[in-house]
Amino acid sequence: MKKLLAIMLCLAMVVSCFSFSVFAEDEISIIINGQKLTMDQPPIIVEGRTLVPLRAIFEGLGAQVSWDDTTKTATGIKDGKEIKITINNTVAKVDGKDVTLDVPAQIVNSRTLVPVRFISESLGCKVDWNGETRTVIIASEGKVKQWIFDDLDKFESKVDFIEGGGYEAGKASLSSDVDHTTGTGKSFKIDGKTGTNNRVKLIDVFSPSDVGKTFEISAWFYFPEKSSKVKLSTYGASGTEYATHAYKFAEGNVKAGEWTCVTLVYTHDNESVTQLGFEQYMTANLPLFYIDDIKVTETGYSSVSDDKTEGKKWIFDNLDKFENKVDFVEGGGYKAANASLSSDVDHTTGTGKSFKIDGKTGTNNRVKLIDVFSPSDVGKTFTISAWFYFPEKPSKVKLSTYGASGTEYATKAYKFAEGSVKAGEWTCVTLVYTHDNESVTQLGFEQYMTANLPLFYIDDIEVYESSESKEEKIEVAFVTDGHRPVPTEFSVGTSFDELIYFGTDKKTPEQLLAALPDGKVIVDNDMFIKSITGESNKQYYENTTAGKMEIIDVLGQPFDKAVRATVYNPIEPPYAYQISMGPLLAGKAEVNDVCLLKLYMRTESGGSGEAQMGQVQVVVEENGGAHDKTLATNVVNAKEWKVFYFPFKFKDNHTRTNIRLGYYTQIVDLGGYEIINYGQNVNIEDLPTDSNSAPFLMPGAAWRKEAWDRIEKIRKGDFKVIVKDALGNVVPNADITFNMYEHEFQWGVAVSDAVLTDALTQKVVSENFNGAVLYERCKWARYEENPQIAQDTLKKLKELGIKYIRGHALLRDKKWSEGNTDIPDDLPSLYNDKEALQKRVKEHIMGITSDLKEYIPYEWDVLNEAVRNTVMQDIHGIELVKEWFDMAREAMGEEGVLYYNDFRREQEFFDMIDKYVEMGVDFDGIGIQSHYGSPENPEAIYELFNKMSEHGNRIKVTEYDFMTGDNELQANFLRDFMIISFSHEKMDGFFMWGWKGGGKDNKYPLYDGDGQPKEGLAIWQDLLYNKWWTKENGKTNANGEFNVRGYYGDYDVTVNVNGTSKKVSAPFYKDKNNTLIITLD
Repeated sequence: MKKLLAIMLCLAMVVSCFSFSVFAEDEISIIINGQKLTMDQPPIIVEGRTLVPLRAIFEGLGAQVSWDDTTKTATGIKDGKEIKITINNTVAKVDGKDVTLDVPAQIVNSRTLVPVRFISESLGCKVDWNGETRTVIIASEGKVKQWIFDDLDKFESKVDFIEGGGYEAGKASLSSDVDHTTGTGKSFKIDGKTGTNNRVKLIDVFSPSDVGKTFEISAWFYFPEKSSKVKLSTYGASGTEYATHAYKFAEGNVKAGEWTCVTLVYTHDNESVTQLGFEQYMTANLPLFYIDDIKVTETGYSSVSDDKTEGKKWIFDNLDKFENKVDFVEGGGYKAANASLSSDVDHTTGTGKSFKIDGKTGTNNRVKLIDVFSPSDVGKTFTISAWFYFPEKPSKVKLSTYGASGTEYATKAYKFAEGSVKAGEWTCVTLVYTHDNESVTQLGFEQYMTANLPLFYIDDIEVYESSESKEEKIEVAFVTDGHRPVPTEFSVGTSFDELIYFGTDKKTPEQLLAALPDGKVIVDNDMFIKSITGESNKQYYENTTAGKMEIIDVLGQPFDKAVRATVYNPIEPPYAYQISMGPLLAGKAEVNDVCLLKLYMRTESGGSGEAQMGQVQVVVEENGGAHDKTLATNVVNAKEWKVFYFPFKFKDNHTRTNIRLGYYTQIVDLGGYEIINYGQNVNIEDLPTDSNSAPFLMPGAAWRKEAWDRIEKIRKGDFKVIVKDALGNVVPNADITFNMYEHEFQWGVAVSDAVLTDALTQKVVSENFNGAVLYERCKWARYEENPQIAQDTLKKLKELGIKYIRGHALLRDKKWSEGNTDIPDDLPSLYNDKEALQKRVKEHIMGITSDLKEYIPYEWDVLNEAVRNTVMQDIHGIELVKEWFDMAREAMGEEGVLYYNDFRREQEFFDMIDKYVEMGVDFDGIGIQSHYGSPENPEAIYELFNKMSEHGNRIKVTEYDFMTGDNELQANFLRDFMIISFSHEKMDGFFMWGWKGGGKDNKYPLYDGDGQPKEGLAIWQDLLYNKWWTKENGKTNANGEFNVRGYYGDYDVTVNVNGTSKKVSAPFYKDKNNTLIITLD
């Protein structure tokens, strides 16, 4: 009997142990508010309910917990709510009330386990279960902050809110003028605004404890008189990085006289961001608006890495083989035998393996992992990451999805992400990809838009399914009738007097300086003067072939000595002749100190154009290393002394100061050089800048009205519509609507391959431009490398409604280098054989123009940048140029429009053009690239246009950009450069060299690098689709005529007579008859 009892007891113990270990191999995770809960006993499942350690779950949810060992009862209290739960008892108590449990609390391995859903929901949390990952996801009930204003007697500056963007304190107040909540309460009145970016910001909205949380933020805006765009934004407090520009924001359109709600979903991931801001956005300033019923609701937590599915990984360390056609395939002309597993370098542990891509002979050589995606993945979103390594030189790379051989995307990427990889450093590139094309199954790795490097490595590739798409769905309209989806709503009028100006409300430098605390002058003019003869400047001071430097006396300025720098000829690069002051800032500033560089400058002679605008560039940079720049800004001025201000934040080891000189043949005087350190107790936005100090950018500049009047004369015409009935009789009193839908003038942009697949690029291009040019795909070497991509890209542009596509560029007479886009690899071998050389050139010109005639029917840059690129000409003479243009004329016919394109404007450029004319070079136009780094006087630019077109040729702005960190300055100069360009009769088009970002130079004026609109977009759209756009209506006169003066372009003309309507689309172009007869059926 004793033996039987012993056996039964052992069996019971074994079964008992087995029942609680059955799920051990499938561990359950608990995620509370985005964080994984750490437990000393793993959760278990009993009768379908998950049980977790009592103390861990209570404390994880922020509750206080106590234990009564006598009654075996645990008590948890949070925010006044009390929970009591007893071991092996299915009845628990919540705030004294009985609650029946499916499974009681129980003791396992000396730990008390409780039902996780019951505890969490009793404390007001939301509980979800992810069966695939065996994860319990718990989210606290959202907390709410509200600003209703109705019951407030005061709302104080520096206590409840602060002003920003130059808004004057004391202008904002509680008001009963209008109220959103009840109609009879109060709102917050923002009055007396003098600038668009005047703003108010609520303080202490977010705290460090909010990091990781996601909020839904809403606010109601009201404008009493005119409509406006607005911005609801998160900001940092004074002295932080995001004190003066929004961290994250949402925009909205508010109609006049209507309360409008704007909503922002915001994940708090930056401790320094604490404030919530309200302001106008990209529109003319309105002095008054109201806000009300502001609500900040905690909605949940952003996803963390613990939530991701297991996915697919390629680590390589434990692999003995990785085979072509089994694991991967090659592409882009790559020989697969050169790819292999390697222990040369390893990212995972440092001692394992990676995948070695060796023996590359071209930039687009690639490898592609096969069967990464399947048809069952359609609709799913994946986060894809891979680590790249280049041993010798840095490179740009592309991580892409592809189709298998024989599919549409076998040779071109479907979706991709690019990255920059430093030499000798493993770098991760990430792509968020929604799988919506069954034929896309592969994952590719390659260099991108850079010279070929023969070797790189990849490692630790990971593809996992994300919980939801991180890509906003963007609707793209494909155009079949020439009617692009252009902007139609504007908050300003169409007149000259309603032009948009940014920053006009800014205080003068003197006012700003007077309001600042005393700063410490850490570099003064004496140091600047002494540096001229110092050792660090010796190589430049003694460079008598480039120019000379001397110290001169100055009268009537706050300094008595200045440097006179003479530049004999422009120098490439301009810093080959400069004033180098050495590391003057060493030991004089701490990281993030706010500093102000001050400099007086005038041009004694020379410089640019008849206005004699001299140019230098002030630089503050890293002392050694990559010479990274804290400040690199052009200083442009004419004959009179002018003071310039450049604020910056000090960066570690960025102590070296220079002034670059070699821009023009010029004599410039420089003095009053100072750098003042204000420490970290001032906002950088409170310092003066040079944004609007140029008088030619200010409202009221005389040149602008003169240019506007020229536009009225040369860009508009008198149009006539005659309405007749079926018998040919004129129809009086017919209703006419006369609506423009496209410009005759070309407003274009340069595009990359991204336009093939990126929805945002497609949308922006279609909405904002009627012209386009390919960055590189039409250049000789790049085109021969893959003509299909060029053709596909041009086809896509046509689908987006792009009417004017120009070719860039048939030839560039430059030195060949590996990986270049202009000169095919075989051409240098023909240089000394003129007949063979010209035969090869002609085959190229005839071939590409014929191939792309459907998309580029008329206009090509035949020759690009030949002032100092004359490799073939140096062998066979300048006569080659005439032969090249003759070849292009033969290819394009008399209707072809042949351009020479360049950025140069020195005398040697004009001497070269004169020579072309003397030789009879058959060019129709000159492309003016127009890359800017500082504003120039538009009158001088107009003089330049006159000189560029003096031989009767047409001109075109072909590559416009503006390098600056000041978006308002960038927008203001864009406005005026567009006006002066449009006002010149020989000007046929204006092409930007990009629409988004522009790298660290911030070159492109319309959108930032994240695709968010900048101030320049408001300028661009207002001019193109509001002020230079015609929409008229009226009635025919007694002769059946409707007469209107409008901008040259394409129009929809609608006639309505007695309820019968007829619409006709017709061109009204310059130098045409411009009479349209509409006959009613």
